[in-house]
Order: sequence, then structure tokens, then C-alpha cells
Amino acid sequence: MLDTWLTRPGSASEALLDALAHRLRDAGVRPDAITVAALASGVLAGVLVGMDRGWLALAVLAVSGVLDAVDGRVARLGSGPTPWGGVLDLVSDRIVEASFLLGVAVPRPWLQVPALVLAATWYVNLCVFLAVGAASRERSVKVIPYPPGILERTEGLVFAVIVVLLPRLARTAIYAYAVLGVVTAAQRFAYGRRALG
Repeated sequence: MLDTWLTRPGSASEALLDALAHRLRDAGVRPDAITVAALASGVLAGVLVGMDRGWLALAVLAVSGVLDAVDGRVARLGSGPTPWGGVLDLVSDRIVEASFLLGVAVPRPWLQVPALVLAATWYVNLCVFLAVGAASRERSVKVIPYPPGILERTEGLVFAVIVVLLPRLARTAIYAYAVLGVVTAAQRFAYGRRALG
């Protein structure tokens, strides 16, 4: 939801991401290398949050998010997105999410059950996402077309900030994020029913 709003045409954040994509392309940085850098920094953020290095973890996670937002842009500025690039991006995003959730939950036993509930909602959400996308005949710049939902990249960053900076609200935030995950899955399921019905 926030990604769609923040990257609307003409917005300042859209212009900044486009400018960064042009600079990376001009420097000869390949889109897949950007995706791998986003993956590596995202996994590092998970390790850092597990080591109670909250501010640093959030900074590194933000870098990962920015890189994840520009890899496809760089691809579109060049020869275009590839199916492999889309697969690499999709898998990398899930590894970053899992790494951060593990970093939050493993050293904090009181957050392990909420984290497991959240992981279960991610599992269902991803199943809906992949099933609807695979069945869709819609052409898209993404390897798997999907409609935006309540939860996107920016909401994940907001969630991370709450969990790290407001630890007393961490359980509540994790459960709230899980509920929003279910709502997002329902949105995409309803979209699939309309588009494929």
C-alpha cells in the first residue's frame, strides 16, 4: 500500500529511485548484482538484529530495501527484465524477510510464537501470490504479475522499526502484521477470483 503511494509517478521518492537507477546503470552495475547486494545486506540486517544492534540493523535493512527497489528499474533501463532476474528478486526478498524474522525471534523466546504465526501467514500469502500469478495470463514487467495489497516492502520496514525501537510493542506489532498479511492474501485471492473467473 505504501509502496504504491510512495512511488506514484511524479513523487519525490520515485524521482530519487529513478535517479539512483540511472547512476547505477551508468556505472555499469548489473541488475542481478544489485539484487544480490540487497540480499546480502538484508541477511546482515537479520544477523545484526539478532545481536541487539537495532539501529545498525535498521540502517542496513533500509539499504537492502532501496537496492530491492532499484534492481528492476536498472533492468528496465537496460535490455529489460529477465525471468531469471524476477526469480532471483522474488527468492531474495523471501530470504531477507525470513532472516530478519529469525533475527528478531531466535534470541527472544517471548517472540517465538508470534513469529511462527507471522511466518504461517507469510506462507499462505505467498501461496496465493504465486498461484494467482502463475494462473494469470496478464503480461507484466514483473516475472509474476500481482496486484498491490496492504502489505508491501515499506510496511515491512515500518514493522521492523516498531519491533526494534519499541520492543514492548513487538508482540502486538507481529500479530498485527500477521493480521494484515491475512488481509493481503484475501485481497489477492479476491483479485484472482475476479481476474481468472
